[in-house]
Amino acid sequence: MKSRSSFLAPVIFFTVGMAFNVGQKAFSKPKIEIVSGIEYIHNSDKPLYPDRKMAFIEDLSIHAEGSDGNIVFVDPWLSFVDNNENIYILERRDQIIRVFNSNGRQINTIGAKGSGPGEFQEILPSMAMTNDGQLLIQDATSRRLSFFDISGRILKSVQRKTRPGKFLLIKEKSFFSTYLENSRDAYGLITSSRVKEIDFNGTEKEIEGDFAVGRFVPIRMEGMMVYYNEPVIRASEFVGDQAKNRFYHCINDRYLIDVFDISGKIFRKIDRPYKPVPFTEEDAIAYRARVSAPNEEMRKAILEREMPKEKSIVENMLVDDQSNLWIQTNEIRKDGDEVLTAFDIFDSEGKYIAKIWTALIPQIFKKGKMYLMESDAETGYKTSKRYRMIWE
Repeated sequence: MKSRSSFLAPVIFFTVGMAFNVGQKAFSKPKIEIVSGIEYIHNSDKPLYPDRKMAFIEDLSIHAEGSDGNIVFVDPWLSFVDNNENIYILERRDQIIRVFNSNGRQINTIGAKGSGPGEFQEILPSMAMTNDGQLLIQDATSRRLSFFDISGRILKSVQRKTRPGKFLLIKEKSFFSTYLENSRDAYGLITSSRVKEIDFNGTEKEIEGDFAVGRFVPIRMEGMMVYYNEPVIRASEFVGDQAKNRFYHCINDRYLIDVFDISGKIFRKIDRPYKPVPFTEEDAIAYRARVSAPNEEMRKAILEREMPKEKSIVENMLVDDQSNLWIQTNEIRKDGDEVLTAFDIFDSEGKYIAKIWTALIPQIFKKGKMYLMESDAETGYKTSKRYRMIWE
């Protein structure tokens, strides 16, 4: 694989407020109250430290094109970075995981397409590692959890009762993970993302929470029925913080973040005032362009439905290695030819400390570095990139 380590790459600056300077004046301190044993952090709509800057400096690229000019992977997904900064890239077409070291050299492959031990039908891009260094990989189709050692050797597999989802928090002998629960009513197909604690033998325990229930709306016509996505889908968003032994949850249509402790109980809620972004005619045009249906009449019926007034609030959540919570919202603005996306940043105590606008959409943080997968506009091939993060 081709990789590039560049120390002369452009420096990309973004305005950010971080509480790193002793004596820096803080604005809009949050109000804190305790209700029924839960700590509520009520932030203002302004971050505490609005004037700091952050630089992203690209220092590694892993390309889809091999040294011989052949395309090595076609449909990759950046899935995991371990404590040695090895990078795990899932190739969804072939159902294998390619492992690269911190210099961008491929050092291993894990898995294969199939149904036998160590083989996969639909690897989920969420991977994790146990405290003793075993890699956890889930297959959505077979509902199987597999344990591998660092060399890629299969150790054991455990059957899951439910369709697995995202790893949230790894404990000594168990882990928290999302799962999908599907049902139907008279109005459509209901999909709910929920959480279970699962021990390493497969025993599952439901975690209580106010999780979102989304609906796929049916269109019936001439004996046919198709379920389709609304333009704005109500959903639960999750992310874990391994360093603090907690995980976060929010429903994407409101700015209220639940913080769960290592036992799976909510101990804190975080909020801030927020005005949702309008759903524009440009958004409606983009949605209609993506709609497909078995026939033109059904497609027309979908396109004629009323569009929403507002976008969802939370698009994604991430946690960096300083245990700061990053909230990607649907706010965007243009800076020349670039489209910038807003990220709100909260510290580990729930205080709203920063807001940045960036053309880069982070996927993974590890040891002061940020990782993401970028697509080439002309070829469609993807490149895995790593950036050093410098707060100034």
